[in-house]
Amino acid sequence: MKKLLNTILLLTLLLSPHLAHASSYDFHIEQNMEIQYTKNSDYTTVQIEYIREVQGSEYFFPASGSKTFVIPDILTQTDSQISTERKFKVDSITVQDSNSKTLTYSTEEKEGEGIHVIVPNYKQTTRSSPYKIYLTYKTHDFVQVVQQNVTLQAPSLPKDTQFSMLHEDTNTKTNLEYNLNIVVDREIGELAKIWPTTYTLDSGDGQDAYFFSAESRLGKNPYLQFGTPQIYRFELEYETPQTDTFLPENYPDIFKEFSKNIFEISLPRYFDENMQTVKIESMSPTPSKIGRDSEGNIIATFEVDAHEQSTISVIGYIWVEQNALSDPKLIPNIELSLYENAISEDSTLSGYLTSTKYWQVNDTYIQQEAKALKSDMVNILDLIRADYTYINEKLDYDQTKADSGNDRIGAKEALEGGGSVCMEYSDAMITILRAQGIPARAALGYANLKDIAHTQDSQVRHQWVQVWLPDYGWLSIDPTLESENMDIGQNVGRILWETFSGNDLSNTKVYSADSLSDIDDLGFNISIYAVTENDIEDIDSLQSYEEISPVEDLSEENVGDMLNKFFKASSIGRSTAIVAPIILVLIVLVICISSVRWVVRRIRKR
Repeated sequence: MKKLLNTILLLTLLLSPHLAHASSYDFHIEQNMEIQYTKNSDYTTVQIEYIREVQGSEYFFPASGSKTFVIPDILTQTDSQISTERKFKVDSITVQDSNSKTLTYSTEEKEGEGIHVIVPNYKQTTRSSPYKIYLTYKTHDFVQVVQQNVTLQAPSLPKDTQFSMLHEDTNTKTNLEYNLNIVVDREIGELAKIWPTTYTLDSGDGQDAYFFSAESRLGKNPYLQFGTPQIYRFELEYETPQTDTFLPENYPDIFKEFSKNIFEISLPRYFDENMQTVKIESMSPTPSKIGRDSEGNIIATFEVDAHEQSTISVIGYIWVEQNALSDPKLIPNIELSLYENAISEDSTLSGYLTSTKYWQVNDTYIQQEAKALKSDMVNILDLIRADYTYINEKLDYDQTKADSGNDRIGAKEALEGGGSVCMEYSDAMITILRAQGIPARAALGYANLKDIAHTQDSQVRHQWVQVWLPDYGWLSIDPTLESENMDIGQNVGRILWETFSGNDLSNTKVYSADSLSDIDDLGFNISIYAVTENDIEDIDSLQSYEEISPVEDLSEENVGDMLNKFFKASSIGRSTAIVAPIILVLIVLVICISSVRWVVRRIRKR
């Protein structure tokens, strides 16, 4: 007599924690996900194939009960975004059997979970008649399109996912299988990044299908990024306040020249690793100077009248590019002994090994941790990976800190359990690297940039790490992302604005004789978003920094700059501007009176 196994028993089997190691099984459950993307779309089509098979003739599943599919939400979205996306998904749902016959279903939305799609069992499942359901829906959740670049991401599997189970009550065995295919239009562009790196590629009919096994997805979100070049437009604006209310407005312009606020503003720089270049559309007012410091940062100097409000505006474009996956930019993994010899022979790198207020390189605890990580390491990249893993194990990202004032606490406090965001991840890794004799600096810029349609999204500066490697240059590393997929080199994918090797978080500075000491007190706005060349009205009119003005060397401040700041943006300079005409008049009067008296004496003598 056949044994009746209902849906409840099946669910019990699926949730059973007992693992079976036998090669034979009584049931086979297979759930295959296919994510399809077509060029120029902003959504993907997802199809989930559910297969249930009975291997033995003594078992069967009746045509009763139901199968529930869960279409998850993106938990980082707002309630409004989740609601909008749920409607888009629900409106696109179709459910069919193996003969393409439409099946009835119902949906239920659950907070914190997503959409439950309940499909009644439409037939009996036996050894000779397997059970199949095809659920199809559309979603924006798995794709991000930023002009030339397309990123596709798929769900991971829990790390404790089981692939075979034993149900002790019935002594039956179940084999479980989960597969993933990401299918893309071959015209989408060159593949630049893929994770996990274990996959199978099948090409045909104008499409590429990337197959990921269940084992490769355990705790890992597969993703692919297509497109190697990208262009970003940036619009920077400073609303500079009136700070000098003492100097009369009717003073001659020559005296107003001694009442200035001087802004040294950091602008996006050039960078070899991601082939980053910059062209300027407009600068207002014209900078008095453009310079490059010892690290390659671009600093533009603007002099604005302190006795009136004004605006500093810079508009331009940033070009970045990465190598295709088929032609990667290689990172040299040289032996530590050879690396240390190369570093010791370059005196310019000593400044990237020192201890600072937030990078406590000489601290006993830091030294011990750095030494332990370095022991038994042979090659430089292996040590960097060990440091990366260590930082992610020691630090926990604190979203509350990110949403608040976000005070900088430094490397040691972060490693001892202090609240951490990208700043602390970066500070901690730089400190460990320097303690190991590896030159490191902080990089500041912008991440997760979108296109013009999403410019209302807030853009927050991001901080990561750069390490010096001979025959490569500065290697970017972003330890904030807690993932086995270490963000390193071109994979970091950020807009680099500036770098620094000391306590300051920016190279932008303000010089004023008045109470204007912090750039954050100004009306500062910056917008960065992706564009195409077609969005640039007159690309031939764009200018490089060198074409706007000779780029000066700022590695050492010259005497002329010091005197200029002293007389134009200091209290003494301001006082000189006010007192100078009075003193000049007095001197002229004294000279005139003396001259008259001398003439009178001469006349009397005659």
